[in-house]
Amino acid sequence: MSDDRPEPATELASVALKLADDYIADAVDPSISLAALRLEDLPIIARWLDRPHVMRWWGDPEEELTQIAAHLVEPNIAPFLACEGSRPIGYMHVYHANPDTYWAGHQLPQQTFGIDLFLGETDVVGRGMGTRLIQLVLRRLLALPETARIQVDPAPANAAAIRAYEKAGFQRRGPIDTPDGAALYMTIDREG
Repeated sequence: MSDDRPEPATELASVALKLADDYIADAVDPSISLAALRLEDLPIIARWLDRPHVMRWWGDPEEELTQIAAHLVEPNIAPFLACEGSRPIGYMHVYHANPDTYWAGHQLPQQTFGIDLFLGETDVVGRGMGTRLIQLVLRRLLALPETARIQVDPAPANAAAIRAYEKAGFQRRGPIDTPDGAALYMTIDREG
């Protein structure tokens, strides 16, 4: 157990933000990008959700697709299509944790953002692509002066995800129970 896990909140966060970018790319790693997810992208997401390597960690494809479609209009979640060059290879969403129903029950620094992702194309799995995409979104989020923390909560058995998050700079904070089940709480906190 770690003292760094989120504690129950004493009050709810009142600020609601959504990462408003339509496109995220930078000169550090110009071959990858994140493009705002569109309704017409959902068939490719559905195809990926049916793949065993995604389904293992993301669950029922129909339920997940419904949730991802809802992210298109939710006020605190920004869904993205991850691309290598012009080729879609995966999915990522960035959420503002403070107003989220589950996370509002924990004491988080104001302006805590979380990310979730999966690689849909099997030929990019195991090539460091997850780490590169995580680093891309971290550079974007940490460029926002108000960002205090970025968090992730992979399944404790998802060694590949945990390894990718650690390579990107996340620190293990301890086990937590989430609405999706047991998870490992990991964070990057802004210094000072």
